Amino acid sequence: MISKKYSKDRIRSRITDTKHDLQEIGEFGLIHRIRRGITSSDPALVQGIGDDVAVIEVGETATKALLVTTDILIEDIHFDLSWTDPSQLGRKALAVNLSDIASMGGIPKYFLISLGLPKNLSLSFISSFYRGLKKEAKRFRVELIGGDTSLSKKIVINICLLGEGEKKDLLFRRGARVGDDLFISGTPGDAALGLRILQKKGKIKGAEGLIKKHLSPCPRVELGQAIAKRHWATAMIDVSDGLLIDTSHLLQESGVGVRVWEDRIPLSRLYQKWIRFFSKDPFQLALSGGEDYELLFTAPPELRERISSLARSLRIPITRIGEILPIKEGLRIIKEDGKDYSPSRLGFEHFK
Repeated sequence: MISKKYSKDRIRSRITDTKHDLQEIGEFGLIHRIRRGITSSDPALVQGIGDDVAVIEVGETATKALLVTTDILIEDIHFDLSWTDPSQLGRKALAVNLSDIASMGGIPKYFLISLGLPKNLSLSFISSFYRGLKKEAKRFRVELIGGDTSLSKKIVINICLLGEGEKKDLLFRRGARVGDDLFISGTPGDAALGLRILQKKGKIKGAEGLIKKHLSPCPRVELGQAIAKRHWATAMIDVSDGLLIDTSHLLQESGVGVRVWEDRIPLSRLYQKWIRFFSKDPFQLALSGGEDYELLFTAPPELRERISSLARSLRIPITRIGEILPIKEGLRIIKEDGKDYSPSRLGFEHFK
């Protein structure tokens, strides 16, 4: 018998209470609640919840740091088998973790992988997945050192990546200062537009470059290390959820605001060609689309020429798109006509 205190109606009301609904608070609201409820007194923990990577001091001199990050990919949420081949999936699973290490300027070293797999999945699929995984690992000189497998209704991929770095060189989301420039590598929006094309039209001719950006992202490991080693940036984050929402994370951790010039956001030729079929606003996906895995960072204005020189030497576009402001200014987008607005939608967020 169920007591009055724990009746079915009361249990049901608790389950559906919007104050405790993930859809109400979203992914980042959930992370904020978890972070608020967990503290650490370990002096070796340099950075815990709140950044792309956890940072732990190692060694007697405490100059070295262990970097730890993890990412999960779930079938029909992060990838669709109707257009993703297993080799590409293996490469991407590791690449999204490498991007986190890149955002701190660290050196990726080892990884573990846990897989949830349906029992009817072919061995050829798994073999191809691991070929792609090994290819990406070889490219970035990281070693697979363990993992786990389990039965699952859909494919679930979770990687834990370990890296290292000099503590004095590492970059965090915090650190941006009023007057800093805001830079982004590459051309944001390509991956999101590639996904939109796959969803609406499939693998069509002429859009291969955009589709590749979604299926096979390239983590900016070398660029992150170069920026960190030179101590040029004051804060850095990788763009995984979208330009605006990841900018907001950097602002929140740094305690600053920003002015972003919309017409300075670099758009690739392919993006400009295809965006008109999907949106009246040419900047929509560049601002709010996710999975670019580019680097977004802040740096003092006097370093503009050096950053441009680095971009040329690495053959990676780096564009100045904004200026850091006092926190009271918030996140402002300046349109080509000079009018500004505060965006109501920043980007993708799980559960919402």
